[in-house]
Amino acid sequence: MSASSQQAAEQATIILHSGSYDRVSYALSLASICLAMGMVTHMLLTYGGLKRFVKGHLEDLEGTDSAFQVMFQRGKASGGIRSIEEMLADTRKLGLKLYACPNALANMSIVPSDLVEEVDEVMGLATFVQLARNASINWYI
Repeated sequence: MSASSQQAAEQATIILHSGSYDRVSYALSLASICLAMGMVTHMLLTYGGLKRFVKGHLEDLEGTDSAFQVMFQRGKASGGIRSIEEMLADTRKLGLKLYACPNALANMSIVPSDLVEEVDEVMGLATFVQLARNASINWYI
């Protein structure tokens, strides 16, 4: 997609603050829908959401409600629930732009090289607010 057509495309932004499995899964589902509808979609990872995207932690169930964990295990076994890793790969193929919050990185002693390779770059709130300002949909999860 060219720069001029990206600017003309409808946009969605998502701030992913929660790291719970169900909320991360939901955020990626929303991103997937927006992307499939032709929207340019940006997601900012912060605190719990950022921690989820540290290498080796995409599929952790720590910090996720125990009732969901039981449902999740059944859903995984039946094939009804897809992994975050699979969902992330699909949304990236569709064009999801993924950013890490620099303040959360610093406060949590995480360096960018600790993050999964799908994270595009580190982006501060002021820059992300500029994206959100031009977006027709903004979610905080």
